[in-house]
Amino acid sequence: MAPECRGGAFGCGLIDHRADYIIRKNDLYAVNVSLEDTVRQYLQYLEDPTKLIDDVKVDKLNAKVERAKDVIDKLRAIAELERAKSVDGTALEEAFIRDVRTWAESEGIPIAAFRQLGVNEETLARAGFEEARRRPRTRRANSRGGRARSTTVAEVTAWVLANASASFTQAEVQRSVGGSPATIKKAIDELTASGELTNLGRINNHSGRGRAPFHYRLAS
Repeated sequence: MAPECRGGAFGCGLIDHRADYIIRKNDLYAVNVSLEDTVRQYLQYLEDPTKLIDDVKVDKLNAKVERAKDVIDKLRAIAELERAKSVDGTALEEAFIRDVRTWAESEGIPIAAFRQLGVNEETLARAGFEEARRRPRTRRANSRGGRARSTTVAEVTAWVLANASASFTQAEVQRSVGGSPATIKKAIDELTASGELTNLGRINNHSGRGRAPFHYRLAS
């Protein structure tokens, strides 16, 4: 026997779509928050990669290394610690490229705002911003006048070893040789890990926007 209809705001036989609308609206909000997190993480990475390191986790892993008695346990703990202290800029950049245009269009963020925060034209073009695609790219044009190509980690590494006669920052390397921030950082991280570069810490007399950048020099 069918239950008795007692009416309601929508009457008998009509479906209340309000709950479905709220669910769909909440889903869209959740998606946009996720996209925003992707954008935020990459912009934080450009400003200061250390902001993305979990200091609490690093402290716990440092303690784990100290507690380890067996040499293999210590080795594994050190490896885990090194992973926690590193930031995968390439993964952050790829996620940014995937999501930023959708998020920017939903928020009304112009491409100029991303440029002011250090996002380069190559990254913006790969993300699908038409203005960046149309904008002439003079950096690293080849001898035949063709389209500029991406700078590789190996090219950045070679340039640093051949040209870095004084201390320098990642931004200075990028202005000289090109390449994405993720590519520059990967090359510098590898050179630092191999002992060919020395991390001198943050610049003391920094007066620009944001936190002072790290600077480096060739190991003596």
